Amino acid sequence: MYPSEAFVKIEERVSNHMSLLKNDKVNHAGRVNENPIQKSTPQDQAATVEISTTALQISEDEARIERLNAIRRQLAEGTYNISGKDVADKILKVLKS
Repeated sequence: MYPSEAFVKIEERVSNHMSLLKNDKVNHAGRVNENPIQKSTPQDQAATVEISTTALQISEDEARIERLNAIRRQLAEGTYNISGKDVADKILKVLKS
């Protein structure tokens, strides 16, 4: 094998690998076939997960704020009652963890 032949084979392999990285398919003849189905890249998935996590935090924060405001109203009105059993259960749960 001549050095120029080795270079051509290496270049073909790099081209084939690069096409695979771009979600393309390479057939047995070494030709690249465009993949009609667009797949998400790991970067897209990370962004999606990050957005979902942020959205979840926002909704949890809003729900928490609503619960806290309801408790504050009940405390101000003198209607907030909590059972001793609930308090004891919470204390035991904290001590066990």
